[in-house]
Amino acid sequence: MYKVIALVILCASTFAAKHQCNHRSALIILKRPTYDFSVKLLDRVTQANDGHFVYSPISTWLQLLTLAEGAHGQTLKEIWNVTKHHRLKCFRRKWRAILNRVDKDLKSVSKRRGFMIIDKLMNVKKTYVAEVERLRSLQVLLLDFNYPVTAADIANKQVESATNGVIADAFTPYDFNSTVLLMADTSYYKSSWKIPFNTAYTRSEPFYSEFGTNVGEVYMMNRLDYFNYTEIPLIGAKVLEMACGSDGKVSMLFFLPTSGSIRDLFYSLQRVRLMSIFNKFKSSNITLISVKIPRFKITTDIDSIPELLYDMGVKRVFHPDLANLRGISDYKVYASLMAQVSDIEVNEEGVEATTIADFLISNEVTKEFTANRPFAFLLVDKKTEVILFSGMYSVPSKY
Repeated sequence: MYKVIALVILCASTFAAKHQCNHRSALIILKRPTYDFSVKLLDRVTQANDGHFVYSPISTWLQLLTLAEGAHGQTLKEIWNVTKHHRLKCFRRKWRAILNRVDKDLKSVSKRRGFMIIDKLMNVKKTYVAEVERLRSLQVLLLDFNYPVTAADIANKQVESATNGVIADAFTPYDFNSTVLLMADTSYYKSSWKIPFNTAYTRSEPFYSEFGTNVGEVYMMNRLDYFNYTEIPLIGAKVLEMACGSDGKVSMLFFLPTSGSIRDLFYSLQRVRLMSIFNKFKSSNITLISVKIPRFKITTDIDSIPELLYDMGVKRVFHPDLANLRGISDYKVYASLMAQVSDIEVNEEGVEATTIADFLISNEVTKEFTANRPFAFLLVDKKTEVILFSGMYSVPSKY
């Protein structure tokens, strides 16, 4: 009898511990659905932008999570079916706290700011604003949409200030016509490698299409060093990891196709977890690689996010008659605009001034990772497996 009671207590304790709301549990529960959402959305962004763009999928996931906090009924169900966010508010708060930490770690090289702009005549519920602004990168603006020029000017000044002047003119007065709720996210990242490239070795080189045609020139950065490197037949690509910052928490992964088209990469990544890639790095050990990567800058303005999400199954929240957002306001509210402006700059700069000595590598056989044709990249937080930025480079330019 005592054994049965003890077993019941043990099972109950295990269940409680497993479902305890803390940062560790939130990370375990939410990092996989966040990744799955990201690669599915990136596949659609790739097709919509002809294989040349930069995008922050976690920002869109957070935009949907923000709407979910005020959604009810079928509107909430559609968002949950796509994001798989946790139904308990405590876990969502823990996840926001984790992402706040990630943003803080990157504050010297990256800035992400989300805006939810609502007509102030909608009498937005204060409890809703307080809840969603727990995410420090989100700001709710209550403006008078009857004066669209003034509203656009105020919103643009907020965006420009939040991104240190990198992004401006995110809104136009037209955006405030015949609507009551807008969402926009602005983000930028400037590379800061753990070990910098030597600018003396950067030179002009040709860049080719997927079919081998010379389509232009780029300034190619060159570096010979030891890197994490692997080939993954399941996605038809070889992968190079380059550490960012001094603590190694964030890395940029570069993908070069070994078969098929680079535009199929994010579709293929739906079959592979980031942890699987990092585990392959560990099993392969570091490799001496001759790396060639273009110096580049990409700015992408995407205002077709509702169409992309509609294709994924989020529909009602964008429909004036079907959206149920009574958690935001007792008036009829729907999201008429969801946009993102992203900017990324990749150059030689780094945080450490050391590099490998030539005499240590002169006799070793090296592999090559030459990104002189279309490639993809992911900027990832290694602990959370969150894709902070991603994109593809296929249109060469000298930057």
